[in-house]
Amino acid sequence: MKKRFISILILLVGIGLIGCSSGTAKEPGIKDAPDNGSTPGMEGYVVAKEDRSILVVSSAPKDFSGTGGVKEFYDAIWFSNAPKNVSIGQKAQVWYSFVQESYPGQSKADKVTVLPDIRPEGARLTEAEAIAKALSEQTGPKVGVPVIKRADHDQTSKTWTITIKYGEDESPIQIEDK
Repeated sequence: MKKRFISILILLVGIGLIGCSSGTAKEPGIKDAPDNGSTPGMEGYVVAKEDRSILVVSSAPKDFSGTGGVKEFYDAIWFSNAPKNVSIGQKAQVWYSFVQESYPGQSKADKVTVLPDIRPEGARLTEAEAIAKALSEQTGPKVGVPVIKRADHDQTSKTWTITIKYGEDESPIQIEDK
């Protein structure tokens, strides 16, 4: 009787462990988005576009130096399933369910909202147009993912200054506001 009780107990524990683990296993390199609810998983500038995919890069850095990582890390994710009307230079919010961990990451956009474009008083170009122009006119080595750190308009000189960071190199690019 005692042997039968122990055998049944082991069987029940085994079934319980198998049941608890089903549905929670993920492929290596896949992680959930931060939130699938009302807040977007990411907000940043669209810095590249290929067919229906967009590369969105956050302009707000994360600091991982406290855990031995880098001081300035910028999220960057290629999103498939993007609307056709999204353009390079625009700021967008993206909702997604998962991201394949690479750099840049890869995911499928569940929803994309383009934020209203900024056109300072007296400016001819919008912020998005100035950023797109700066990205297309960038010269020199382009190692890494472009991060749009700043976009400033000077009404007096009628220029935009777009600060782009590639890896450790950061450079301001002047765009005439024509």
